Amino acid sequence: MPKQELDGEELYQLALAIVGLVLKTSDLTVSDLADHFLVSEKVVVKAVRAIANSEDLDRYQTHFYVDEDSLEKGLVSFGLGQGSLESPPVMSHEQLAAITMGLEYLSSLPEFSENEDLLELRKLIGSGDTVPVQAGPRVQAEQVHQLREAVVNQVRAEFSYVNQTGKRSRRVVEPLRIDLIGSKHYLRAFCLTTNELRSFRIERMTELALSSESVSEQSKALEVPDEVYGNGGGVAVSLSASESAAEIFWNFPVVGEVKRTDAGLEGEILVGSLPALARHVVRYGGAVRVLSPQAARDLVREFALQSLGEAGVGEE
Repeated sequence: MPKQELDGEELYQLALAIVGLVLKTSDLTVSDLADHFLVSEKVVVKAVRAIANSEDLDRYQTHFYVDEDSLEKGLVSFGLGQGSLESPPVMSHEQLAAITMGLEYLSSLPEFSENEDLLELRKLIGSGDTVPVQAGPRVQAEQVHQLREAVVNQVRAEFSYVNQTGKRSRRVVEPLRIDLIGSKHYLRAFCLTTNELRSFRIERMTELALSSESVSEQSKALEVPDEVYGNGGGVAVSLSASESAAEIFWNFPVVGEVKRTDAGLEGEILVGSLPALARHVVRYGGAVRVLSPQAARDLVREFALQSLGEAGVGEE
């Protein structure tokens, strides 16, 4: 039976053994280490955390960097620590892969496609033989640049817009900032058409033009929430989402903590309009599930059936 507890000396010896084995054979799972050393997985995690907390007190130097995200997934991965910036710390394979994928994704976005600093970083990290990572629907670079100019120069913008229900309208707005949420660009602006602070998907805009009129002082003073939808009020809705649909938790105000599960992520958001949430959830094609309340579940089911043509779609 694997050991459930170790004294200080035994834990120290186990920590040293784990260091040697992982550095020699690359990243290993907590389960594999437990089987190898005949201890419980709990003891392995305790020993790994002891490694992370080890320091050279004379030089205030951490000996090893433990990848906490990997450890939560059951993988032991760490690199050599560094007390100064004379040379960079050694990254684990998973850390290096994640950074490479992130840089590849950024390079696929229009506004970063010719960025020299990004190109230099990609050259430094890899050999260039990387798997291309493409962004989702491509936003026209010209629109992003125009709106960024409007934000910087604090002038109004006007455009035709198609909302998530397919309704087309002409909008005059006072741009405040541009956010990239997941793979989508949003213009955060005060809409003079509706007299409200709104978020607009840039890819849904056409006939964009900048005005010579300045953004009002009232709009400049507005506090733009981090969430694309909602401002902290509404109905609490519990959701589960796969990793690919994690951005839904960035789009709404979150209640408490979003927890990682075997299936992905689970958490609670605040929603101002349940029918709007239903449309939002259905677009993920099953990657997001509403857990509660029942009213939200029913609306998602109803909207999904309507989308499949099993019922007539009415206008909101």
